[in-house]
Amino acid sequence: MISSFFKKTSANTIKLISEGEAYYEQYLNLIKNSQKSIHLQTYIFEDDKFGRAVITELIGAAQRQVKVYVLVDSLGSLNFGEKPEKELLNAGVYFSRFNFVQFKWLGQWGRRLHHKILLADNSYALIGGINVISKSYKNEKVTPQLDFAVYIDGPATVDLTRYCQLIFSQASQKKINFSKDTILKNPNAEGVELKISINDWIYQRWQITRQYSVLTQAAKKDIIILNSYFFPRRKFMKQLVQAARRGVRVRLILPKISDWPSYVLATQYLYAYFLRNGVEIYQWKKSIMHGKLATIDNTWTSIGSFNLNYTGYQQNLEMNVDVYSGSFTEEINEILREIIKNGCEKIEAAEFIEKAPVKIRLYRFFCYVILQMVANLSIGLAFQEEARRNRYYKVFYISTGLLFFLLGILGFLMLSWSGVPFFILSFLLLILQIKLNNKNV
Repeated sequence: MISSFFKKTSANTIKLISEGEAYYEQYLNLIKNSQKSIHLQTYIFEDDKFGRAVITELIGAAQRQVKVYVLVDSLGSLNFGEKPEKELLNAGVYFSRFNFVQFKWLGQWGRRLHHKILLADNSYALIGGINVISKSYKNEKVTPQLDFAVYIDGPATVDLTRYCQLIFSQASQKKINFSKDTILKNPNAEGVELKISINDWIYQRWQITRQYSVLTQAAKKDIIILNSYFFPRRKFMKQLVQAARRGVRVRLILPKISDWPSYVLATQYLYAYFLRNGVEIYQWKKSIMHGKLATIDNTWTSIGSFNLNYTGYQQNLEMNVDVYSGSFTEEINEILREIIKNGCEKIEAAEFIEKAPVKIRLYRFFCYVILQMVANLSIGLAFQEEARRNRYYKVFYISTGLLFFLLGILGFLMLSWSGVPFFILSFLLLILQIKLNNKNV
């Protein structure tokens, strides 16, 4: 596989869609109106109310001779049972699970399919961070998550088609004669320039990571990042602070409510560093946040599945759409300003750093350390195309560090100072592992 899979293309139609009824309707309509082929690839597929509606439309498409390919992550879609799988297979749908956990694949357990794609007729696509699951679908009592996708059609879907076919054939380990029919509309003369970027460590693709880094270092006026599981590398944290110090207004929109409360606490441990260095932090408080979106200098927008954390950097298959358009970016910035104004609370440095109870500070620190341990252990398990010795060293460093950390906790629970040496050893191994993980990125 080559690392530069996607080309930058012009004359694309693009539209931002937030999670909610308009998104659900468009998603189902893409399937319903398909004529030749459908690729659905997602991390989570649940047989809930929305998932059942999707299954019904997929079966209907297969029955009218549309070639339907469904790929779900084996871990993220554990709840997608045999019954709905058999329904799809019996209707003629090509169905596969990505990287099913088996002992013989120990080295690849960390590699997960995290992108969310729906591609119809090799021509019309929804790409973003929204899984096939929703408690708010046709339920006015539940507020939708804050999450986003983009609808695109145009030349960008040509490479997207090739990529979806490649990922599905690799996951299913079968040779498949894919539909090559494409129903492209005439290029939109007023359309936008965009490029699809991916992270896939195994094939040395970390385009999303590098794009964030390069553009942050080049930013001159404004950076806004909305991210649901924000736990970035120290290197990128420093780049954000350096941007703030040279006069760039840096704003982070992060969750107050999450399906992983411990993740919020771990992220909050990082707040003090940002707040002391002029980075503004806003917490979304109206619903669960699951979105991943960023803009820089009114010229660049990135929307997709990529979280700024270790699994996004070095484990998952991630996909973002990078849009190079001043008008589109200004449209997104207006949405983000509205989110900040009407749905967020600003975190004030003095109150957050100085007035937080000691108990809360300890919770944040504890969650931060545990998350570092788990993230780096998982990365250590992820197969990488490098010296085999390094891979085993990673597993050793992190598993040993985690063991020492647990022994340290046990020592304190027994009201003994014997836990202190184990804590020290665990932190030394953690630091060593983080440096090893960051070395080549």
